[in-house]
Amino acid sequence: MTSSLQVHQQFYEAYKNDSEMNEVNVFMCFHPTAMCEIFMPFNRTLIVIASTRYELGRFAKEDWTRWNKNLQKIASDPRNVVAGNNLYDAEYIRYFTGIKTIVLPSLCAYARGSYRLNRQKPFLIGNMNAKNFHSKFMSLLSDSFNRLKIKVSIRHIRDFYKRHYRYTELAQHPGIIHIPYQVSLMSIFEQYRMNIPLFVPSLDLLTEWHYTYQVVNERTWDGMSRKIGNASRISGVLGPDIPDPNNDLDRDAIRYWLKFSDFYQWPHIIYFNSTDDLLIKLKTTNFQQVSANMKVYNANLRKHLFEQWRQILQRTKPL
Repeated sequence: MTSSLQVHQQFYEAYKNDSEMNEVNVFMCFHPTAMCEIFMPFNRTLIVIASTRYELGRFAKEDWTRWNKNLQKIASDPRNVVAGNNLYDAEYIRYFTGIKTIVLPSLCAYARGSYRLNRQKPFLIGNMNAKNFHSKFMSLLSDSFNRLKIKVSIRHIRDFYKRHYRYTELAQHPGIIHIPYQVSLMSIFEQYRMNIPLFVPSLDLLTEWHYTYQVVNERTWDGMSRKIGNASRISGVLGPDIPDPNNDLDRDAIRYWLKFSDFYQWPHIIYFNSTDDLLIKLKTTNFQQVSANMKVYNANLRKHLFEQWRQILQRTKPL
């Protein structure tokens, strides 16, 4: 994914007179967004949407700095769009570049299941990536069961579905518990779009769990490598009042940035402050009402997202 200026020029020379390439009027870059650098010489509309941290493939300080300058050039052209697939990545881009991006979330219309509560099915626990935290969480949950004497069936998703599952099958479970390993997850997008009640640690609890156990370990590239970083390779541009998003050793910085996660931005997600609180809410929540509220929100979001894309595509000009 890393590429040099020489490669960019060679790519342009190879394709500048290509008949098929000359029919293209829009280049879209998602994952990694930095691949749009290679399309800049073609002078076409560029749509850059970061679905994860935008420096992917540009980790070296020099490469990241150059990508920032190019992204600022892209953003300065009214034909182009720079966006985050989620608020976290939109704010992350703004922190390092000053660009005020829009948010273009995933619609996930392919997830055609819709919530149909079957109380015979267990609650599910989503995947956890943090080393050793799964056993810690299950221990906390076991203690809460013993203390509260509440009977609720909970299974890990990979234990209940050994190989694969259909969206319609997921939509029959009462709800899904997430200890997120990333600030924006396609599985949560899909489940939310299917109006499935979702349970997530409160911001304070997830901050503490991340500070102690690094549970949101895919939030940073250091975390992906099982390292705990305390600073970015380059400086932000918003001033000292905004903490470094790649500092995993400071509770305030962790909390500041986690608040931009999808699951703290969307309404009707159910937050728990402890495993005791989780069990109580699993027992007392009106799931049908929560799902109905999610359905209304999803319908409104669909209209808004279609309008966003309509306006974006109107700005693109045929060759």
